[in-house]
Amino acid sequence: MKFFKTILFGILVSLSTQFTLAQKIKVKDNIAYVDEKPYVKVSDCGMFKEECSISNLEGKEIIFVNNLKDPRRPGTYFRVVFIGLNTTIEIKQTMKPLLETLYANKAIGEDGTLIPENVKILSEKYGNRISIKENED
Repeated sequence: MKFFKTILFGILVSLSTQFTLAQKIKVKDNIAYVDEKPYVKVSDCGMFKEECSISNLEGKEIIFVNNLKDPRRPGTYFRVVFIGLNTTIEIKQTMKPLLETLYANKAIGEDGTLIPENVKILSEKYGNRISIKENED
């Protein structure tokens, strides 16, 4: 019985930690907010738009996003270009999860600039696997 209580306690602690670390991202009037605090500006990235961008709060474009067809299956993916860093990733997410990924990986600093070390880590995690598959055919 004690073993069961220990396991249950461990699960509850890990879940409560996960919920307290989660940040709530909301996009309103083309501004992404993290826990009600402005984070970045997002151009209109609707479903049928081929390209959009993410800018710092002053309006300087820091990330360019292409919405491309997935060569292997129905749907699209984002090619995300980090301006000035010669770095691109490909990711199958919509804009809100992409913003959550950028925030969780600390790709954008509080001053609205890209953090090269963290963008490099994102590049290592996601790379350009989707377009590579297109070229394999």
